[in-house]
Order: sequence, then structure tokens, then C-alpha cells
Amino acid sequence: MPLQENSVLLSLAGMQIARPDGVALFTNVQLSLAAGEVVALLGPSGAGKSTLMAALHDRASLLRHGFEVRVDAEHLAAKIGVVPQRGALFDHLSVADNIRLALRNATTPIPANTHAKLVEEWLAALDLPPRFRHGTAGGHLSGGEAQRVAVARTLASGRRILFLDEPSVGLDPHRIRLLARVIRSELQTRGAGALVVTHNLTFAAAFADRFLYLDRELGGLAQLEVTAAIPNDEAELEARHTALSCQVVPRLARDEQAQGQSPKLKRRRWGLPSWLRGFTVSGEVLLRIVGKRGVLHAHTRDFVEVARVVFKQSLLRPAGFFAIVSLLIGYTLLYIFHRSIGGGGMPVRPERVFNLIGSMHIIALAPALSGILFAASSASAVTAWLGGMSLTRQTTALRGLGIDEARYLWTPAFVVMSCAYVLLAGLFVAGMVAGGTLYLHWNVPEVADAFALVTADLFDPPPGRLAFRTRALALVGLYAVGITADAIAKGSSEKSTSEAVTVAMVRSVMACTLWIVGLELLSLLVIYSVQ
Repeated sequence: MPLQENSVLLSLAGMQIARPDGVALFTNVQLSLAAGEVVALLGPSGAGKSTLMAALHDRASLLRHGFEVRVDAEHLAAKIGVVPQRGALFDHLSVADNIRLALRNATTPIPANTHAKLVEEWLAALDLPPRFRHGTAGGHLSGGEAQRVAVARTLASGRRILFLDEPSVGLDPHRIRLLARVIRSELQTRGAGALVVTHNLTFAAAFADRFLYLDRELGGLAQLEVTAAIPNDEAELEARHTALSCQVVPRLARDEQAQGQSPKLKRRRWGLPSWLRGFTVSGEVLLRIVGKRGVLHAHTRDFVEVARVVFKQSLLRPAGFFAIVSLLIGYTLLYIFHRSIGGGGMPVRPERVFNLIGSMHIIALAPALSGILFAASSASAVTAWLGGMSLTRQTTALRGLGIDEARYLWTPAFVVMSCAYVLLAGLFVAGMVAGGTLYLHWNVPEVADAFALVTADLFDPPPGRLAFRTRALALVGLYAVGITADAIAKGSSEKSTSEAVTVAMVRSVMACTLWIVGLELLSLLVIYSVQ
């Protein structure tokens, strides 16, 4: 397809990419994409196709990971959108809400009162059933339907350059041809272009206008000579597929053999120990959240969409667990005190001992126990959810829509989780109070007002105990910020396996438990040294 100057969406000349170990991955990448054109990018696994795509749409991430990227000349006439494998629809949103999210964050503002109509138009344009307008979850879609929704979502955001990563994964030949036809039609209608990373030569033959092979010997892209005509029937598709295979298969065999002999990538290791790196990453998360606080109200619906998920996971679901555990602990502690005094034959009346104890067992234990329970339940759930979004490449899709993770995910998660911990810590204290009150009422009738006794130091502490209540309140605030930041940091780091998600959850609980114990001891040392 001849390119006219005014139709060029993307042009690139002389791109060089070096791995973190200094080995050159590409030395001279030349690339162009026109409106209405589909270019297939082919090559062996591990050759760097995804790295090349990241260099175009997410270069900052590559640079953070130690890659070097240089470009002699680059032109982008439109915004870039990414359609990951299997569509990566946002699982906390319905199909319609996936498209609404893109409309709210479009490159050009779109009036909110037109969103409902536009959602229907996009669903119709991509040949999607009308039922998707009414709360259908993304997980209920077939692979082809999910891909079409993802394309609609990306185009709805105003992006005219699409990067499609293995769009045919999991589809049968009939659905592959259907997907190719529908996407091509929509790209031409919208004046958009697509760069497709794929290993499926049948899909490439049915879909693409041009074919580029990532050639290791050239250090760039080699254009394959295949007829430009898109096949109209099975015979033409078979002929085009054969011509493409004859050029690609020998190159794959050559490059895969050479790849087995090439040096493996050695990741750059920083000097900081892992536990200290955890603190620095949590600090970076906090800085990015604080830096985005001014856009909290830019899209209220965006905030609510994430907040309601985090609210359920961090507050509603564990609330009953906190109430039961705290009630049992409050009851059991006073039972232990009572049995120790009575069973040991101490010449001290129980009511006198309980008057001396007051609320100190609650003030001393509630922050630490509630913090550890929060890390193990609420924070783990949010870490798993964020990790799952990374694993299924939903975060990649989010960035591909031009939506910043810190604004859309981290900020509402941080606000809701922090508030959830404060509320759960209060619930934990209430549970301990209730448990202690019940025990005294049932087993120590000598105590006239059990509730007043158990809550005395909480509401009106004597001067000698005021410092301990202040310490408890300060620790609750520190735990709210620290546990939340750690959970978000570990959950939002890149994940490639389900095991990585599990490891992130375990590490978050372990790290939070360690520094909670450390703060408890350190704060007590400070109080007693001052007194």
C-alpha cells in the first residue's frame, strides 16, 4: 500500500535499543504505519517484539528497567493504544463500563450526556450483541468478543494507532477470520492503523497489508515480499498463507538456533537489600499518589469504580472476622488475668487487679493485632487483586488508554484502604471492650460498672497513661499508611505468573508484621526512656 504523507500515522527511523547488560537488541529499526493499514510484526519468541512495542508506547518503563533507547527520527500523528492478549478487559467493570471508561478518558473530551449513545454505537460497530449494554461482565465473553470489545475500547479513547498483541490467541480459524474482517473494517472507517504482533501466520495472512520480520542479523525489521491484496476467499487465503510461510519458517529456524547460542540477559542487581528496596518502592508509590491528589475529582466515576472494589475487599468482607476475633481476644485476656490471680492464690482481690489494668491491655494490643490482621486479610486481598490485574495485563491496557495507574488504581485504593484500617481498628477496640465487659459482668460481680472500667483509659486516661493512648493512636495512623502503601506497591509490581501474585501477598504480610513488631518495641522504648 503506497503511503501518502498526510496519511502517515507513525514513522520511525534509526531506533536503537540496548538491554540492561549493554547488549544491543536492535541497531537500526525502520518502521511506518498509515491510516487504514495493518502491519504484522513476525519473529521468534524472545526476539524482542514486545520490547520494540514498549519502546514506542511505554518507553519510560523500559528506561526504568535499565534499557537504553535511541531514535534518529520519530513522528507520531496520533495517540497510541494497546490491545493486549485476550483483550485484557477490566474485570471490575461491565463490558459497557469498559467502553465508558475509555470515553471519559479520551484524548479529546467527550460530553458525558453522549456516552450511553456512543457505547451502543461502538458495540454495534464491532458486531457485538446488544445484551452487552446491560452489565455483562468481561469474564463472560468469548475470546473473539473480548478482543472486539478491547478494540472498541481503545478506538473509543481517541487512539488511532493500535498495537495488538497476539489477538488471535485461543480462537478457532472461523473466529480468526471474523475478527480480522471486523477489525479491518473498523480501522478503515476510523482512519486508524494497527501494528500486530503475532505468531499465527493464518491470522496475519487474513489481516495484514504488510509483513515485517524482526531480523536478528539486520538488527531491525525486514519487509517480506507478499502480495498486498487481502484474500477474499479460502483459496486466496491459502495462497497468501503459503507465500508467507515460505519466507517466515526458514527465518524462524535460523533465528531460533542462533537464539539458543546467544548470551542470556543478566538483570541488573542493585546494591540495596530486598527489605530496604521494599521500603523505597512503597515510598515511590506514596509519592506518586500524593502527586496525583489534584486529579482526584477529575473523573469521580473513575474513583468510585475502583473504590467500591477495594471497599468490599478491605472493609466489608473482613469486618465480621475482626469483630469475632477481637471479641474473643478481649474476653480471653481477662479470663487469663482472672485465672492467674485466683488460681495462684494471690492475696489480691480480682476487682482491685482489674481496676489497675483498666484499658491498658486494649491500648497495648489493639494497634499491633489489628494491624497484623489487616495485613493478612484486607491488604492481601487488595494485593491479589492488583497482582491479578498485572498478570492478566489489565494494567497494560490501562496505560494503553493513557490512564495513569497512580490516579485510577492507587489513589482510590490508598484512600479507601487507609480509612478501612482506621475503621477496622476501631471495630477491633470495640470488640475487645465488648469481650472484656462481658467477662467482668458474668464472672466478676464485684465490679460495679464493667463497661466504665474497661473503657476508662480510652476516654479519660490519667496523666500517667495518656502517653500510651497517644502512642496507640499514632501507631494506628502509621499502620494505616504503611500497610496500605506496602500492599499497593507489591500488588502493582509486574507479574508474569500466578506464583508471583502469591509471593507478593506473602511478602507483604511478612514485611508488615516485621515492621509492626519493630515499631511496637521502638515506641515503648521511647516512652519508657522519656518517663
